[in-house]
Amino acid sequence: MDEQDPIAVGKQAVRLGLLSEHQLVEAVDEVGGADLGELLRYLERKGWLTPWQSGKLLKGDEDGYFLGGYRLLYKVASGSFGRVYRAEEARGGRVVAVKVLRRRWSEDQQRIDLFIREGRVGQSLKHPSIVEVLTMSQDPASRQYYIVMEFVEGGNLREILAIRKTLTVAESLRILEDCASALAYAYARGLTHRDVKLTNILISSQGAAKLVDFGLAQFFATLAKGDKEKVDRTVDYAGLERATNVKLGDVRSDIFFLGCVFHEMLTGRPPITMGRDRHERMNKRRFDEIQPLRRGDIAAPPSVYQLAETMMALSPAQRYQTPAQLLDAIKAARREVEGKAAGGPAAASRSVFIVERNERLQETLRDKFKALGFRVFLAGDPASALDRYRQQPFDALIVNAGTTGEDGRIVFQQVLTEAGRKQFPCAGILLLSKDQGDWAGRVQSGNTAVLVEPVSFKQLKRTLQDLLA
Repeated sequence: MDEQDPIAVGKQAVRLGLLSEHQLVEAVDEVGGADLGELLRYLERKGWLTPWQSGKLLKGDEDGYFLGGYRLLYKVASGSFGRVYRAEEARGGRVVAVKVLRRRWSEDQQRIDLFIREGRVGQSLKHPSIVEVLTMSQDPASRQYYIVMEFVEGGNLREILAIRKTLTVAESLRILEDCASALAYAYARGLTHRDVKLTNILISSQGAAKLVDFGLAQFFATLAKGDKEKVDRTVDYAGLERATNVKLGDVRSDIFFLGCVFHEMLTGRPPITMGRDRHERMNKRRFDEIQPLRRGDIAAPPSVYQLAETMMALSPAQRYQTPAQLLDAIKAARREVEGKAAGGPAAASRSVFIVERNERLQETLRDKFKALGFRVFLAGDPASALDRYRQQPFDALIVNAGTTGEDGRIVFQQVLTEAGRKQFPCAGILLLSKDQGDWAGRVQSGNTAVLVEPVSFKQLKRTLQDLLA
């Protein structure tokens, strides 16, 4: 076919099923049949052809316009493993995304198995913050394997940050909550993501975030050593997990890299240096040199700084241990940010952690402090207070050493030391029995108070209010 002949190109489009005879006749009647560029532009304006389809026609391509029952409109993304197209159902007209396994892998059974496995995993995940996989099949004509997914109108997070540079704290927390919700849902079903990054987070035109390529990267671990796909998809995770001595697939790795995404949304800069050298990307130094958010980097309450720091802690033990735990912390930070913005009740809400082994006293203190508007956390084990503070700081700590003993006093001091290190103010009250009175001198100075029994609730309340003021 002479690709410069407008009528010949038009007839080729009709033969391939891209146009109807009626549409071609209308276009020729409107613009004539002498100028190919003008004819194609008219067809594109009418929505009968896309620029991608026009380009293929000009090159003389005979196939690649349809796959199964789907009409390919244009290419959205391309990688070494597959390509993603915007497409529509040939009959119903529904817009979808079609991921196609590259032809060069169509005879490689290992990659075919991985691709099929990806589709099956995707079909098993039904969550509003995970891109839905609709079907998976092999085209009978071209023999190409493909996965059909919902099409998210919008863009990925990297494209959005390229334009906006940074997002507001409220926007970042909302996106973070969507992603953490998706991770929690999948983790409850035994799956981790293994490739959390800006390009795998799609933002719809309504602002909702959706994770894509869920669980695909972990399957590449089955490929032979040195395989390019394996290295590209797992190198950052492998570098972190080798540096922290955890097993492949640890969900806390997803939490770490989601923290990196959060950092970049807030600041506009990635916290980890990125390069092409794979050996360098495996170097532990990359993770040791991460600079956490500093007070003043963004206009946000301390809980937002604490959230980012905990997600990106190098030690896995100091990160949130599960996506569900992370989700709770994100929601708490959102309440604080949105409450402060609105000047509503959340702005005045304070949290207090009470360590008390006497269950009757636990209930009494919880009820009385809740009545005063506090969010109350309770534990009989002093170590729980330190673990909780590292994951989600509270505003005040009350420890009854009379029932918890020396462990209570030690943890009391550890929490306050941690608060100073994190620059997150925490008021502390240590309750002592009469025979523990000499312990008062062991408490380091700070925003603390030591009360020796007998202590009334009125005295306890007034002391706490004075410290918080």
